[in-house]
Amino acid sequence: MSHSTPTLFDKYGGVPVVRKLVREFHQRFAASPTLKRYFDTVDTEKFILHHAELIAYTLGRPAASFDPNNMSEQHHPLDISLSSFEKVVDILRQVLLDAKFEGRDIAQILHRLYQQRHRIVPNIVPLDDIYIPEHVDDLSGLGNREAIRVALTDACAKYQQEQQPVALALMRAAPSGREPLPTHPAEIQMLQRHLAGALSRTARRADTLGRREDGVFVLVLHATDPTKASAAARRIHAAMKNEFFATAHGKQRIELAIGLASCGSAFSSSDDLIQAAERALGRAGQSGQMIVVA
Repeated sequence: MSHSTPTLFDKYGGVPVVRKLVREFHQRFAASPTLKRYFDTVDTEKFILHHAELIAYTLGRPAASFDPNNMSEQHHPLDISLSSFEKVVDILRQVLLDAKFEGRDIAQILHRLYQQRHRIVPNIVPLDDIYIPEHVDDLSGLGNREAIRVALTDACAKYQQEQQPVALALMRAAPSGREPLPTHPAEIQMLQRHLAGALSRTARRADTLGRREDGVFVLVLHATDPTKASAAARRIHAAMKNEFFATAHGKQRIELAIGLASCGSAFSSSDDLIQAAERALGRAGQSGQMIVVA
């Protein structure tokens, strides 16, 4: 007897959970000054049902009545902008975070929604599955400087007490060749999500990956001495050089500037480690040197 693979719909509780998500999502959608105008031309009850079908679809519900092939005729007449689409994604992300969904599952759900972006927003190209997230558990809970400092404090304490090595890598996107980085806010957000997916595939599961509010990615490399940290930075940088970033006008390569610091006699506290990595990141990308070790 064969058993089908459980979906996220099954994992998080099925219909009751979807109803709760839909109610919260719809309330936040309706409260948004830039999104509520889309209510003007649609029936409210049908709109709520549409949200329910969309969320069930992104959770992988097998029997969902939502047909993505019909999305273009439903959405394109509404002339939904890319920035409005991004706001919808942000609302759904926050609703899922508040509902205690795991980071990797949120990434999978949002990826499925992004696969339909061209059917929602007119005149843009499909993403061609460039962004395929795997594990980004810590991205949802390590998004500010204080949380990063706390995570590092524990790791540095273990180094001081038990000599367990730890290193810190700060990373940011950099232009590749003559191609400039995106400047439009929506495309900057897309770049950040693309980097999150690519870095989460590259980092080890034992490491802690986060993204600060200024867009810099933080990677705490556990059980990693300076030699191993340098090797890890080279591996991550090489992997990223093979990545493409999808824009509305095509695909472009991106570089990664990396500032690296390791816990030791010179840097023994979380503040020391962060400041050293910050200084290294400030020099990274200059004179063609993309990886700088403090």
